[in-house]
Amino acid sequence: MGRAWVFNFDAEEELARPGRLTPSPSLRDRFAQLAEATGLLREGDLRVDEFNLESGCFRGMRGAAWCPTPRALRALRRAGAVVDEAPSPAVLRAANHRALVEGRVPDLPGGRWVRSEDDVRAALAEGSCSGRWLLKRAWAYNGRGRLRARDGDLDAHTAQWVRASLASADGLRMEPEVERSLDVAVHGEIARDGAVVCGSLTVQRCDAFGAWQGTEIASPEVLDAGEREALRGVLREVVAALRGVGYWGPFGVDGFRWSGGFVPCCDVNARYTMGWSVGMAKSAEAFAVVSAAS
Repeated sequence: MGRAWVFNFDAEEELARPGRLTPSPSLRDRFAQLAEATGLLREGDLRVDEFNLESGCFRGMRGAAWCPTPRALRALRRAGAVVDEAPSPAVLRAANHRALVEGRVPDLPGGRWVRSEDDVRAALAEGSCSGRWLLKRAWAYNGRGRLRARDGDLDAHTAQWVRASLASADGLRMEPEVERSLDVAVHGEIARDGAVVCGSLTVQRCDAFGAWQGTEIASPEVLDAGEREALRGVLREVVAALRGVGYWGPFGVDGFRWSGGFVPCCDVNARYTMGWSVGMAKSAEAFAVVSAAS
């Protein structure tokens, strides 16, 4: 029997603001389109429309979710699907927080985590290597929850956005905005007992603001030896950090190349991703092996 899937692509919104958030009809239509693009739906699988759902209509099917948030699990139970144990909401929040590996992995020059408006002003006054900045909220995703800024002082619009973002006390990620020449990702899955399976190195196509557009398996020469080793080292750090907050399940690590070098980790997604099914295909060659003890 196939799986009953909830594709809650706005999971980060729920993690940022726990509660019964309801995406707009237009966003829900977009979810239906994205579900097909993930490649996660296999023969016999069905998509659960959590906002147009008859109780028990997927009874007996195994439940699956893009991210097992409380809203997604409620929908699966209402559908009658069999729901496996999942990480708690607190664990999901910690695992998907942008500060998860802050200070543990190589960074862009000047990249930092800020917790006050004064910190933001100081960074803008100090300046970045590009003269431009990206400000990212703790649970920003797929190009959302981000704002561009320039060296100098805060303008009125940026200041308002910063204050609203810092109101939750979760802080902001600030990093130079640089031109990327290559986006890569490695995906994996952590079992309940801590065992890890990693997939193949993939190349991602993203738009100018970081939103996903496509994924394919990378050719062997796409990264040089130093870049490959840096990414493998980051994978070990990411897995240790995810295990450290109690997370298990699918994950993805994004990195990129720019004119100043290679950044092996710019995003960690503790959930499925748009490229997960490509990177974790059965025919894919594992990019790295992470031991149960690492």
